[in-house]
Amino acid sequence: MEITNYNKDQVFISFRGKDERNGLLTHLKQKLVDRNVKVFTDDNVTGQRLQNLFGHIRKSRIAIVIFSKSYAESVWCLDELVMIKKCIETEKLNAVIPIFHKVKVSSVKKQSGKFGEKFLALQNSLLAEEVNKKKIKLINSRIKRWKKALKIVTGIAGLTYDRKSPELAFVEKVVEKVNMNLANIATEEGRNSSLETSEASLGRQSNQTIYNVNQLNINIQLHRSKSSEALRRSYNPEGHKKSIDLKPSSPTLRRTASDLDHRDQYGPFPFEALMVPRQNENQLSIANIFPKKMKTWDNLHFVSALLFGALFVSYMLRSKR
Repeated sequence: MEITNYNKDQVFISFRGKDERNGLLTHLKQKLVDRNVKVFTDDNVTGQRLQNLFGHIRKSRIAIVIFSKSYAESVWCLDELVMIKKCIETEKLNAVIPIFHKVKVSSVKKQSGKFGEKFLALQNSLLAEEVNKKKIKLINSRIKRWKKALKIVTGIAGLTYDRKSPELAFVEKVVEKVNMNLANIATEEGRNSSLETSEASLGRQSNQTIYNVNQLNINIQLHRSKSSEALRRSYNPEGHKKSIDLKPSSPTLRRTASDLDHRDQYGPFPFEALMVPRQNENQLSIANIFPKKMKTWDNLHFVSALLFGALFVSYMLRSKR
């Protein structure tokens, strides 16, 4: 299965040079390159600071750790392993593939056997010549980080070399494992990309819906204000065709009730559509009952007298019963 060359499909390989550089590593790198997989090893940063190497680990998708009998005697390798463990915890790496080449998993995990002997020799060499208490404390803290990283990484399912099988056949297994992980990463990223696109589309639709609702509210408010203004303009005790002066200082704003815009009188609201003609009928009936030139104060006295008379007649009829 051949993997397409993605932008960040990069495999970082951590290994002990004197054990693997002229053997397993050479075959593995060549097979991965043949499958269009980008491979990075510390050979690419020779002479550079260790921090530059850590940056390449963080940018990688997959880390392959080749545990060999001399891996634990290298400070460089163990520091690489600590960074790989951090990238696992922070999800900077999508996958880690530990390979146990001519060593047992338990020996690496517990630092026992020949692997453990190399690790113990490294610790002793670091502490033997140091007398500064602060530096000794820092060294012990560093050793604890190495041990924890060995325990975490060896707890991940990996591949163990069988001495009875050809080494090239084992390399093919590693390459297939890498290809499967890269394919899964590509599939997952495609799914996430589609999900993000869908969420962005939904977000735009939601914003458009909010905008439409707000625009509808504005239109309703404008229509209500127009309808209210139409009612106010249509009410004219002096006659519904008499001109109404909204602003005496602005003759251009003079309109007559009969000239009201059709949309103002008959909008989408039934109540307002009915109220305008009913209001006009009321104005005509009032105009027929009262003299046109009667003052407002006289009108009120006349209505009060009528109401009082009606109440008195009602009282007398009830008392007779």
